Amino acid sequence: MSRLELFVVVVAVVNVAVVLEFVRRRKLAEGFALLWIGVGLAGVALSLARPVFDAVARAVGVSYGPSLLFTLALLFLLFVCMSLSLHVSRLSSRTEILAEEIAFLRAAQEPTVDHQ
Repeated sequence: MSRLELFVVVVAVVNVAVVLEFVRRRKLAEGFALLWIGVGLAGVALSLARPVFDAVARAVGVSYGPSLLFTLALLFLLFVCMSLSLHVSRLSSRTEILAEEIAFLRAAQEPTVDHQ
Protein backbone atom coordinates (compact mmCIF):
# COMPACT_ATOMS: atom_id res chain seq x y z
CA MET A 1 0.00 0.00 0.00
CA SER A 2 1.43 3.34 -1.04
CA ARG A 3 1.50 6.41 1.18
CA LEU A 4 -1.27 7.99 -0.88
CA GLU A 5 -3.53 4.97 -0.42
CA LEU A 6 -2.79 4.92 3.30
CA PHE A 7 -3.57 8.65 3.52
CA VAL A 8 -6.92 8.14 1.74
CA VAL A 9 -7.81 5.28 4.10
CA VAL A 10 -6.96 7.40 7.15
CA VAL A 11 -9.00 10.36 5.84
CA ALA A 12 -11.96 8.08 5.08
CA VAL A 13 -11.85 6.49 8.54
CA VAL A 14 -11.62 9.93 10.19
CA ASN A 15 -14.60 11.01 8.06
CA VAL A 16 -16.69 8.10 9.34
CA ALA A 17 -15.63 8.79 12.94
CA VAL A 18 -16.55 12.49 12.67
CA VAL A 19 -19.92 11.66 11.12
CA LEU A 20 -20.69 9.19 13.91
CA GLU A 21 -19.73 11.80 16.50
CA PHE A 22 -22.03 14.37 14.85
CA VAL A 23 -24.88 11.85 14.94
CA ARG A 24 -24.15 11.07 18.59
CA ARG A 25 -24.31 14.79 19.45
CA ARG A 26 -27.48 15.13 17.32
CA LYS A 27 -25.90 17.71 15.02
CA LEU A 28 -26.41 15.62 11.88
CA ALA A 29 -29.58 13.81 10.83
CA GLU A 30 -29.33 10.08 10.34
CA GLY A 31 -30.31 10.31 6.68
CA PHE A 32 -27.39 12.60 5.89
CA ALA A 33 -25.12 10.53 8.13
CA LEU A 34 -25.76 7.44 6.03
CA LEU A 35 -24.73 9.37 2.95
CA TRP A 36 -21.41 10.51 4.47
CA ILE A 37 -20.66 7.14 6.04
CA GLY A 38 -21.16 5.68 2.59
CA VAL A 39 -18.68 8.21 1.20
CA GLY A 40 -16.12 7.20 3.84
CA LEU A 41 -16.59 3.50 3.19
CA ALA A 42 -16.36 4.07 -0.56
CA GLY A 43 -13.08 5.93 -0.01
CA VAL A 44 -11.68 2.99 1.93
CA ALA A 45 -12.90 0.52 -0.68
CA LEU A 46 -11.53 2.54 -3.60
CA SER A 47 -8.14 3.01 -2.03
CA LEU A 48 -7.79 -0.67 -1.09
CA ALA A 49 -9.07 -1.94 -4.44
CA ARG A 50 -7.39 0.53 -6.78
CA PRO A 51 -6.32 -2.10 -9.36
CA VAL A 52 -9.94 -3.25 -9.59
CA PHE A 53 -11.12 0.34 -10.09
CA ASP A 54 -8.48 0.86 -12.79
CA ALA A 55 -9.72 -2.28 -14.53
CA VAL A 56 -13.31 -1.02 -14.37
CA ALA A 57 -12.19 2.31 -15.80
CA ARG A 58 -10.49 0.58 -18.71
CA ALA A 59 -13.59 -1.59 -19.24
CA VAL A 60 -15.79 1.51 -19.66
CA GLY A 61 -13.27 3.12 -21.99
CA VAL A 62 -11.44 5.47 -19.64
CA SER A 63 -7.68 5.12 -19.95
CA TYR A 64 -6.82 6.76 -16.62
CA GLY A 65 -8.70 5.51 -13.53
CA PRO A 66 -8.52 8.74 -11.51
CA SER A 67 -10.33 10.53 -14.36
CA LEU A 68 -13.28 8.19 -13.91
CA LEU A 69 -13.12 8.70 -10.15
CA PHE A 70 -13.11 12.49 -10.60
CA THR A 71 -16.11 12.29 -12.94
CA LEU A 72 -18.04 10.08 -10.52
CA ALA A 73 -17.16 12.39 -7.63
CA LEU A 74 -18.40 15.40 -9.61
CA LEU A 75 -21.68 13.63 -10.39
CA PHE A 76 -22.02 12.68 -6.73
CA LEU A 77 -21.52 16.31 -5.66
CA LEU A 78 -24.15 17.43 -8.16
CA PHE A 79 -26.52 14.86 -6.62
CA VAL A 80 -25.75 16.16 -3.12
CA CYS A 81 -26.34 19.77 -4.23
CA MET A 82 -29.69 18.85 -5.78
CA SER A 83 -30.70 16.90 -2.69
CA LEU A 84 -29.78 19.79 -0.39
CA SER A 85 -31.61 22.25 -2.65
CA LEU A 86 -34.75 20.15 -2.41
CA HIS A 87 -34.35 19.94 1.36
CA VAL A 88 -33.93 23.73 1.69
CA SER A 89 -36.93 24.37 -0.57
CA ARG A 90 -39.09 22.06 1.53
CA LEU A 91 -37.93 23.73 4.76
CA SER A 92 -38.52 27.19 3.31
CA SER A 93 -42.07 26.27 2.40
CA ARG A 94 -42.69 24.85 5.88
CA THR A 95 -41.23 27.99 7.48
CA GLU A 96 -43.58 30.19 5.46
CA ILE A 97 -46.59 28.11 6.53
CA LEU A 98 -45.52 28.20 10.18
CA ALA A 99 -45.03 31.99 10.06
CA GLU A 100 -48.56 32.41 8.67
CA GLU A 101 -49.99 30.16 11.38
CA ILE A 102 -48.20 32.14 14.10
CA ALA A 103 -49.56 35.38 12.64
CA PHE A 104 -53.10 33.97 12.69
CA LEU A 105 -52.71 32.75 16.28
CA ARG A 106 -51.38 36.12 17.44
CA ALA A 107 -54.20 37.94 15.68
CA ALA A 108 -56.74 35.63 17.36
CA GLN A 109 -55.25 36.28 20.82
CA GLU A 110 -55.25 40.08 20.59
CA PRO A 111 -58.32 41.69 22.12
CA THR A 112 -60.51 43.55 19.73
CA VAL A 113 -60.76 47.28 20.22
CA ASP A 114 -64.07 49.03 19.51
CA HIS A 115 -63.76 52.61 18.32
CA GLN A 116 -66.96 54.55 19.03
